[in-house]
Amino acid sequence: MDNLIGILIVIAIIAFQTFCGYIGNRYLGMILPLIFIGFVIFFFLKGTLGFNFKDVVMPFFGPLILALTYDGGKRSRKDKIKKELEKMKAKDISNKEQ
Repeated sequence: MDNLIGILIVIAIIAFQTFCGYIGNRYLGMILPLIFIGFVIFFFLKGTLGFNFKDVVMPFFGPLILALTYDGGKRSRKDKIKKELEKMKAKDISNKEQ
């Protein structure tokens, strides 16, 4: 059951970041990376994190992955708009030829 909850949380985080990138809201897109950094600082000050490889690399890759997920949503929207514009241009050209 704990694994299922963890997987659902990860899916929700990815979905939220992708949605924020898709709508282009930078402020919403920065919420999760800032929360992540805050948790890392909290756990480090509390003494839960040490100086092993995982605990040193995680604070760098976490926000990077969240930023890339945001960018993926942004690119998805740009691609969709580009396809719609191409459809509109093709329809406009075909109407002018008639």
